Amino acid sequence: MLRDNIGMSISARLKQARKDAGMTQSELAARSGLKQSTISDLETGKSQGTTYVASLALAMGVSPLWLEAGKGTRNVDLPGPPAELNEDSPFIKNMVPIRVGDEPETVPIRKVKLKLHAGVAGYETEPIADDGGVLHMPLHLIESANLVPHQLLAIPIKGCSMEPMLFEDDLVVINTADRDPRSRELYAVNFNGEACIKQLIHKAGQWYLHSLNPDYGPLSVRSGQCDIVGRVVYQPGRMVTGRL
Repeated sequence: MLRDNIGMSISARLKQARKDAGMTQSELAARSGLKQSTISDLETGKSQGTTYVASLALAMGVSPLWLEAGKGTRNVDLPGPPAELNEDSPFIKNMVPIRVGDEPETVPIRKVKLKLHAGVAGYETEPIADDGGVLHMPLHLIESANLVPHQLLAIPIKGCSMEPMLFEDDLVVINTADRDPRSRELYAVNFNGEACIKQLIHKAGQWYLHSLNPDYGPLSVRSGQCDIVGRVVYQPGRMVTGRL
C-alpha cells in the first residue's frame, strides 16, 4: 500500500503509484493522454514540473494534492464510464475524461511570463523555453469553447494563494480576448504591476480579488490599480469555469 509521505519526491510518489496501479509507463501515458517520455522524465527526476499532476492523478486514482505534495488523503474513488459522470463528482468536477488509447489532436499554446507595470494598461510577454516553449491543448476543447488559439497564452502560477487548486509553477491557459469581469471566474490580472491569478468576486457593489488559500484574505480592487489581462480557461486536464 502507498503511504502519505511528504518526504518522498513527486517522482517517487508517481513511480510507486503507477506500480501499485499495475500500469506500465506506456499504459499510464495512454490513460492520462501524455507522452511516455514525459512520464519517464518525471519518474527519473529529469523533469520536476507539476503541470500534469491532475491528469496523472486521475489516471491512477490518487489525490492530486497527495501526488503533488504528499499531503492529505492518498486514494480517491475513480469515476465510472463517461456516461455516468456528473457535475457533483468531487474529484472530476469540470474535468474532461480521456478514453484509454485516445491521442487527441492538440494545438500548441505559447508559454510565457507576463511583464507588467503598475498603472500601465496592456502587457508584454517573455517566452518560456522549456518543453519547446508550448503547452499542447486539445483541439476539441478549443473548438467547443469557441476559443481562438492565437489569443491564448499559457502562463505559470506564482505563489501559493490559489492552493489547493493551483500550485506554484503550474500552468494555466488564459484567453486574452476575454477581459470582461464576471463574478466567480478566474482571471490573470495586473495588480499594482504584479501578475497574479485570482477569482473575481462581486459583493455589495464592490469587486474583490479572492484567493482559494484561506491564509490569504480578499483584496478590494479599489485598494490598488487592477487591470484584467485575460480569463483563465484551461488547466492541463480540465477546462476551468467559475464554479470552483
